[in-house]
Amino acid sequence: MKSFQSGANLRMQSLFLYLLATNCCAAVASIHNPTSGSSAFLGVDASIKPQNQTTSQHEANPRMATLVHSSMSTHYGQSPCPCVGIDNLRGYSAATLDDNHVMYTLEAGASCAAWDSGMHPDCMGAAPPQWCMQKWCYVDPCKCNLDTLPKMTQMMIGPEPAVKYQGLPAYWSYQTCGGIDYYTGSMSKDACVMQKDAYKCSTNPKCAWDGKRCGGKEAVQGCLTKDTLDPFTYGEQDCRCIGLGGRGPGKAHMFIDESTKAHYPPDVGSVCKAWEADVHPDCKGGVSPRPSWCDAKWCFVDPCKCKTSSPPKVVMEANANMMYQGKTAYWSYATCGSTDTWSTSGQGQYCVNQKDEASCTKMKKCAWTGTQCMGVALATICKVQEATGILGMENSGVNNGAGIVMVLLAMITATVN
Repeated sequence: MKSFQSGANLRMQSLFLYLLATNCCAAVASIHNPTSGSSAFLGVDASIKPQNQTTSQHEANPRMATLVHSSMSTHYGQSPCPCVGIDNLRGYSAATLDDNHVMYTLEAGASCAAWDSGMHPDCMGAAPPQWCMQKWCYVDPCKCNLDTLPKMTQMMIGPEPAVKYQGLPAYWSYQTCGGIDYYTGSMSKDACVMQKDAYKCSTNPKCAWDGKRCGGKEAVQGCLTKDTLDPFTYGEQDCRCIGLGGRGPGKAHMFIDESTKAHYPPDVGSVCKAWEADVHPDCKGGVSPRPSWCDAKWCFVDPCKCKTSSPPKVVMEANANMMYQGKTAYWSYATCGSTDTWSTSGQGQYCVNQKDEASCTKMKKCAWTGTQCMGVALATICKVQEATGILGMENSGVNNGAGIVMVLLAMITATVN
């Protein structure tokens, strides 16, 4: 292990150990009270997102990994089982749920919230059931290490699940959000997790026994074959697409420049596809020559899990409210086998196009590495996240123990040789 090289660094290390001892436990003990609106922590890996578009920003060093906070906060799940999907993706999709026609926002399930409240028909009465108030989010069942297995979505489009993640039916979890699953026992008694032995599990064609518990067949068996997913559909193995797909009728609203919105399919970015081909005016209007990016495939990716030769790009400024696990959303052409001519053709403002530190640091989503400009998460936060196993968040003010721990982790990482 490399040592600190200066007295200042030694003092920083001492400060970190002191604050870790005095603040970490307080953060772990602080549990969200849904009636008080106080910040919630599930250990120091709690991840918090702002509830509105314009969270007040304290100017933080962009080289620090910090927690975004707000007086009314939700989470991105526990680090062993984080939420998946693009948060703050505007739009809607329709499906069938519990024999009801329902319409959910596209960001539903991408962070921890009581998404059924006000959306599920059973939650709209004067005395809604307990599960309506419980927080949940979609998770990757293949990367969810919790005591309680996640459950497969009940939302359907005909015979097919209405929400999918990397080709499998989407799974959701109350536990990762600190919620209690009242829903399964009352609304879905035939769910796989309700089958308590191998025989009962085997009688349900949707289920499979993993040796200890009964889970969704796709989760139990599909996880074994995830490494063989088609890279031209789901991205390269070390940079998979991470959007929620398979959605039915609906629309997604995203900016195609700094002032113009376009209506995309509701599963935009969930798989490798030329998403602009049927959406962008320059692709539909017969512009000659036709831009090469019209037919280039891309998808949303996790910057911390993307090892492509061409690093992924953070979304343009106008779409910077879109988040994945507390970080501004990233996309990649390279993972889909395409070349990025979009960001180099003046389509929006991107970190990669800023050629000096001054222009780079004017953009809050960007950080200057000393030689180039790239997204804050890719430049700094991912390194801390990988080293600690704790879900890292993007910049804002910090006024809690968990936030201090994350800031110091990043500062120490940046100063260790």
